[in-house]
Amino acid sequence: MADLIAKAVFGLLFDSSTEAIFIVDRATAQIMSANLRVADLLSLDVDAVIGQTMEDLAYEKTRDLTAPGHYEDVALTRGDDYPIYVSLDVAHVDVPTHGSLAVYMARDTSERRLLEHELVAKHSALYAAYAELEARNREIAELSFRAAAGELVAGIAHHLNNPVGALSSIVRRLANHVAKVPPEHRGDLDRMASRIGEIAARIESNVGAIVKASRSASSDKSPPVELPADLKQIAAAFTTHLDDTTKEPS
Repeated sequence: MADLIAKAVFGLLFDSSTEAIFIVDRATAQIMSANLRVADLLSLDVDAVIGQTMEDLAYEKTRDLTAPGHYEDVALTRGDDYPIYVSLDVAHVDVPTHGSLAVYMARDTSERRLLEHELVAKHSALYAAYAELEARNREIAELSFRAAAGELVAGIAHHLNNPVGALSSIVRRLANHVAKVPPEHRGDLDRMASRIGEIAARIESNVGAIVKASRSASSDKSPPVELPADLKQIAAAFTTHLDDTTKEPS
């Protein structure tokens, strides 16, 4: 009787359609008939479907599929209790001889859904790899910039080394000459020579610390060199400026 109803109402479409078709009695919500594509879709005999409701076949019971319209990503339960995803078109028809019916036409979208998920996963992986590459490139650029800046500072320090050494030598000779002057004729010479010596020693110490720090930075085996307090402040200011110049514009 159900097949007769289906053929009487839908004709050849019922048997020849490539989509799975369910015919439901809207009054009882029970499936009255189904074509052979339903058996292929759900891996069930058509007779096993008759008498059930679309809610019985739904893998997720939370969606209301009774109203006419188009539904995407509807999960139906296969014969092996695994979900199969379909797009579902629902239409209501009123046939005087057969009453109020609902027609459900289901198209298998599981393969498309799987491909979409794989595409999203590949896109996410590609985006993550690109972000990692960008971060690595920024890190390499920053390290290269720091290395170049370190070489520049070390070069300047080496060029200062010779004149600073000469200055220290002159200051020592000056101190020796001042020491030979009789005390009553020295006046402020002692104080001035001592002050010049302190300044020259400080300059020499700072230049030496920069040279050692540059060597330590270029060698993994060398222990870190502690810079003087005033050079630490300069280095901190230089590092802050370096960080600002290597940041990407927002």
